[in-house]
Amino acid sequence: MSTHALRRFRLLTWPFRSRFSSPLWLALRMYLGLVWMTFGLGKIRAGWLTSNPLRPLLTAVAEGQTQTPLDFYTHVARLMVDTGADGLLSVLIPLAEVAVAVSFFSGVLLVPAAIIAIGINVNLILAGIASVHFDGRIILMQVLLLAAWRVAGLLGLGTLVRRMWPRLHVVRKVTA
Repeated sequence: MSTHALRRFRLLTWPFRSRFSSPLWLALRMYLGLVWMTFGLGKIRAGWLTSNPLRPLLTAVAEGQTQTPLDFYTHVARLMVDTGADGLLSVLIPLAEVAVAVSFFSGVLLVPAAIIAIGINVNLILAGIASVHFDGRIILMQVLLLAAWRVAGLLGLGTLVRRMWPRLHVVRKVTA
């Protein structure tokens, strides 16, 4: 590889490797956290934890009343309704969205949170109830966050706890 190509490669990968890019990832995490918190709290306020708003939606998808990008998802929707998984998902989805938001805000468990968030977004697109234009951009941002996993959480609660842990451990030994 030539020196010029190596410099270009390093320039392209800099945001994913350098700790100096962590403010960029912090801003992206805060935006995504705000999006997910808005979605999760909106569902909680709308009564998702005490009712089953997914049943009519999944029934409409299963009966072909809602256009889905891939035909197989109508069978998935039918299976969810028939097995009663829609009731469980009505509770799990808003809680997962709030948990993803808390993870993005704090910088703790970013990789699992981003994977869960991508899974929720893809599921919504497959159900035909989400826009590829908006959710596709959100998925792209979350994939970028996954690519920057080494530095994306440096400005966060996890780093603070890791830095404080040895001090807390020493204090415990001294007082014991």
